[in-house]
Amino acid sequence: MSTTVLLWAMAVISGALIPVQAASNAALARSIGGNVPFAALTLFIVATVAIAAVVLVSGKGVPDAATLKAAPWWSYSGGFIVAFYVFTITFLSPRLGVGTAIALVVTGQILAALTIDHFGLMRSLVFTLTPARVIGAALMILGAFIALRR
Repeated sequence: MSTTVLLWAMAVISGALIPVQAASNAALARSIGGNVPFAALTLFIVATVAIAAVVLVSGKGVPDAATLKAAPWWSYSGGFIVAFYVFTITFLSPRLGVGTAIALVVTGQILAALTIDHFGLMRSLVFTLTPARVIGAALMILGAFIALRR
């Protein structure tokens, strides 16, 4: 099996877990009386323990302070972004439904991804926005909403 196929499979599995995460986050919040901020905090504690275990098993250790300081300041924004996402999806899923919330999230992801790719933002590879990419993105967004029709 080629590396590309494995990477694509990893991406699909990761994507498939996003709605599972949304539903489980919402269930946790409901089970603790609708306390979305505490549910999000609990999820990050679990995530911290899980990632700490991966760091230990990987044998790569913790980078020194100088290495961490050398990273661009904006590269740490991912922590705030994931916190915003977890809080938002935990809040929205029981109000909009997991499918609608995820369709809207996917729409935002597609639009942001095309922008990042086109301009090579945040040191990303450049993939020019072509008519085919615009049509593909529009079809993906349209497909997400068609799939949700009740």
